Formats: sequence, structure tokens, C-alpha cells
Amino acid sequence: MKLDIAIHKGQKDKPAIVFIHGLGMNKNIWVNPDEAKMLGGNFPIRYLLAKKPEPIAYSATAGKPKIRHSRFSFGEAENDLKTSFADLQSLGYTVIAWSQKRPAGPIDIAAAELKKVAELSKEFSKAGIILIGHSRGGLIARRYLENRDRSVIGLITLASPHNGSSMAKLAGYISPLASIISPLIHEEDRKKIAYVIKRVLDFIKSKALLELLPDSEFFRALKDYDHKTIQGLSFGGTNPNLFTLYRWKLKEISGRGAHKWLLEPETLFSIPDILEKIIPGRIYPEELKKGLGDGLVSAESSVLPHCKEHHDFDLNHAAILFDEKARKKIIRSIGMI
Repeated sequence: MKLDIAIHKGQKDKPAIVFIHGLGMNKNIWVNPDEAKMLGGNFPIRYLLAKKPEPIAYSATAGKPKIRHSRFSFGEAENDLKTSFADLQSLGYTVIAWSQKRPAGPIDIAAAELKKVAELSKEFSKAGIILIGHSRGGLIARRYLENRDRSVIGLITLASPHNGSSMAKLAGYISPLASIISPLIHEEDRKKIAYVIKRVLDFIKSKALLELLPDSEFFRALKDYDHKTIQGLSFGGTNPNLFTLYRWKLKEISGRGAHKWLLEPETLFSIPDILEKIIPGRIYPEELKKGLGDGLVSAESSVLPHCKEHHDFDLNHAAILFDEKARKKIIRSIGMI
């Protein structure tokens, strides 16, 4: 089985760091995040990191200007994104990431791949291996550690659902989303929005996400890792705002003899705000509540069992990978393992 692996060799007296991506992703989320995509490679990860775009001013004109500009925007995100992969590489660690052959397949398949990657990692370090997993990647690491690999000395999980995630239960409530949003947009753009919603639904209904339900067979069978010899660290997010779709509106501004036009972003809808309107309050999940979840995983579920440290940040499920404070915490913790 040939795997798509990225390796940067470092100093042999430092642990080798193996990075494990989450559901529906690939190694780019670690190695080249500017190119990373989510939901089976359909949407850039930048959508989950974007901020409200700035208004665009147009020169004075006697009449309404003809503007060639997209009607919608997911916001503006920073360029040159970096993760702990780049940080640790620059500090002389061997860093390794791979793309799972079936990124939306069963966890056991990914864990079998991790075994091969871990064996390869042993060639580059005399100081052991540290596993870093994002989201489902943390569970893949825990499944692998049932093998009692004595070379693994540390486990770090970022926004991993250690108690499961209830998001797979919401498919029935998200299905009507298209009919709610359609009246807000032009007819020619409805197909685009319907496609986005369909992809989200396909993701939520996938067997891989069903495996992450709290009462799934996977969690019933999952065994503890050897926390006496493996130091654990986990991170969770408490900001459930995943993304916002904006609609550009042309606004005329007049005053003191001047006359200009301003293209301003208007919020069309955001996740999870629009879900509050369609999901009954009694079952509204912690994953989507401000202060309690990151949009996909609850802060409570993100706590690694038997971990030495756990840290929550006011970040969503994706932003926790790129946040400078979180990355510095990871560097500090690895230096102490």
C-alpha cells in the first residue's frame, strides 16, 4: 500500500512528529493549508477562517456604475496560513503527514495506515514519536495506540470528539435549509446555494460521521491508550461560528456636493445562526452553542481522557489549527515531553 506522504527530516535526537488529518481532508491541512479543502475537497478551508469583507468604494459617477463583481462572498481570510507542521519543522523536528486513502472511510482503515507511517517515522528519530491529530485524526491516533506502540511518547489532539459528536443527528433539520434561503437570493444563484447545502448534507449523512456518534460501535469498543507512558495534551474550541455567506449590495452615498457608490457586504446567512431557527431548542447541540462548542465538536468532548493538560480557545473547528497562541502551546508542551 503506497501512501501519499510528506516528510521533512530533522534532528535524530528530537522526537518525530506525525500529523493526522481529520474527516474528508488530506495532508494539505498541515503541509499546505492555503490549498486545503473540506467536505471531500469541494470547499477551501479558508471559508471557515474568513472575516467580514471590507466595503469597496467606487469613483463618483453621474449614474449607477456598472460593476463586474461576484454577488456573494464567504469573507476574507489571511494568506500564508501556517500550522504546527511548519513551526516544528523550523525547530529541527522531523515532521511527517500523509493523506489518508479513504479520508471519509472507517477509522480502522486510517489507523492501519498510521501504523505504516509510524514504522517509517522510527527511522528518523532516536527519541520516539509524538502524534498530533486534528478532529477525527485524534481518534485515529487513539485507535492505533491500542497496539501499544512503545515508541510513541506523546499524543496531542486538536478539536477531537473524544466523547463523540452529535452532528450526524441533524441531517433531517438541515435538509429544509435550501427552501429557507432561496427567497433571499436571485433565482440564477439558487442552484449554487443548493449545491453547497447538498454537499454539507452528504457530509453529515456519511457513514464516517455516523461512526462519530457518541453511542457508535467505535466508541463502545475504543480502549484507553497507555497514559502512564504517553503524555497527553488536548485543545478544544468554544466559538461555533463556522462561516458566513455575504451578499454585496450597492449603496449610493451623497453629501457636500460629492457623489459616490459603495459596495457593502450584507450578511445573507451564517452557520450556526440560521440553524437556531430550524433546530428545536430542546435538542440544539452543545457543538453549536457559543462558549460550549467549535461548530462541530463540543468543548467537553474535546478533552482527551487522562490528558496532562487541556486548553480551550475562543476558536472554531478549523481556526484552532492556525491560531498562534495554540501553536505556541503545542511547541512548549512538546519541548517538555
